[in-house]
Amino acid sequence: MKTFISYSTAHDQIIALRLQTLAAVSGMTVYVPPATSRNVWNGVLVPEVQKELRESDVILAVILENPAPSAVAEMNFAITTAKLLIPIVGPLVPLQYYAQFRPHFVVNPIDPSETERQIVQFLAGKQQGEAVKAGLLLGTLAVALLLMLASESK
Repeated sequence: MKTFISYSTAHDQIIALRLQTLAAVSGMTVYVPPATSRNVWNGVLVPEVQKELRESDVILAVILENPAPSAVAEMNFAITTAKLLIPIVGPLVPLQYYAQFRPHFVVNPIDPSETERQIVQFLAGKQQGEAVKAGLLLGTLAVALLLMLASESK
């Protein structure tokens, strides 16, 4: 069971790396692309990222700000290869950046339990496999980390 965490900005990367650590404690294998793959976009994902995407069962996208082209390409890859994609979006991201990804989960800082419920409901409709269990765990952790970082930045 392998999970790929897509992200765009330094804030997103902090969440991705924390998720990677929490997942490792649970025995999961999680890949977080290096920051260098976010900085320069030439229209093609770097070979290492492509390889990790192909080998992953779940793609979790953490989007706190407008997503980088590399993150959008990673989400599109998940869709075209029928991988389980879970985009978790911060409340300030304009709809135009994630509307094409269905479903997507926008974190409401006032009631994060609603986002968690939506993720659970979405995954309940999927076949109960290891990818769904990993997605549920990481989705819930991502919502919690998004809220924690939002409260720390205030």
